[in-house]
Amino acid sequence: MSISGNLRTMPFPDLLQWVSQSRKTGTLAVDGPEYKKKIYFREGKVVASASDNPKEYLGYYLVGWKFVAEDELQELLDMQDRHGALLGELLVIVGRLSREELDEVLRVKTEESIFDMFLWGEGDFRFLEAILPAKKFNPLNIEVDHLILEGVRRMDEWERSRELIGGDDWIPSVSAALDVNSLSPEERGVLCEINGTSTIEDIGLARRTGSFHVRQFIMQGIKAGVFSIAPPSGETRSIPGFSKSGWRTPLRVAKHTLASGDYLGAFHLMDDLRAKTEGNQEATEQVDFLEKEIEKGLEDVGFNDDSVLEVAVPIEALTELVKSPEEGFLVSRVNGSYSVGQILSLLPGSPLKHRLVIHALLGRGIIQVTS
Repeated sequence: MSISGNLRTMPFPDLLQWVSQSRKTGTLAVDGPEYKKKIYFREGKVVASASDNPKEYLGYYLVGWKFVAEDELQELLDMQDRHGALLGELLVIVGRLSREELDEVLRVKTEESIFDMFLWGEGDFRFLEAILPAKKFNPLNIEVDHLILEGVRRMDEWERSRELIGGDDWIPSVSAALDVNSLSPEERGVLCEINGTSTIEDIGLARRTGSFHVRQFIMQGIKAGVFSIAPPSGETRSIPGFSKSGWRTPLRVAKHTLASGDYLGAFHLMDDLRAKTEGNQEATEQVDFLEKEIEKGLEDVGFNDDSVLEVAVPIEALTELVKSPEEGFLVSRVNGSYSVGQILSLLPGSPLKHRLVIHALLGRGIIQVTS
């Protein structure tokens, strides 16, 4: 059994519980207010996650936790492209991380991405039964019960703390003396990073922990009158692991998006990159290669030019479910009689793009193949 819907009607903790209790294997895809994420399950346990938020990429943690520098990360990514190896495995091979450190980074990366979703009040979701990424990944085995208990706790703490603290870009300062001996080693470590210029996010990265724990400590200090907090300065800040200028970083984002199974998202990124790099032969060749990879990904997706499509949801639900003009335009041509080939002949623009829209609409259960 697969399900789809919106987090407004099925909250995220309930959704996780359903996957866990059903011991599902597959992919939970959620399109949130700002980002798209995927959680991969095997027999009800979380084995990995993917996100298009640059602060949830592995590189963000590798650079932010100072395992590697920005330039080193780019070199490793180039090596990964050449050899098809996992980035984490490369770091272990070259001796930059131990196996234990890699496991810890992957666990924190995955858990922090999932905990963030507990704060989402809405977002379209769908569970893709028995579908996992074709690309290799280092599997985790995280119990969902742990995620739910911690996630709900964080929801409550977040509600309490946001009255005092805005976002993780706010800047704490020490405003009064405090008894250092009463603090735990972890709290003393956080205290050492509070300097009036570092943000909550900076402190979390420096301590190699999620910013939630820093927020909790800061909130306690504000209530005790020993810390103060200031809003962000407004200056644009680079994202660790995502700071390299030029076209290679957005190309990797497109590849990452494709590897997560979001063909249409990868196409949009590729199309935008093509327009921005016109005249750059190397970039054009890389974008052309990525387009071929997208086409290959569509070779076995359950429909062809002879497939006939029909709308699979009540007509009155389309207004809420159809998210873009291109989706609406295509759905308006689906009538239960036209084949994919006939529909494509009616649509202007890139046939590949329209096939990807069909693929996305099929995946969301908005349309279906009748024959």
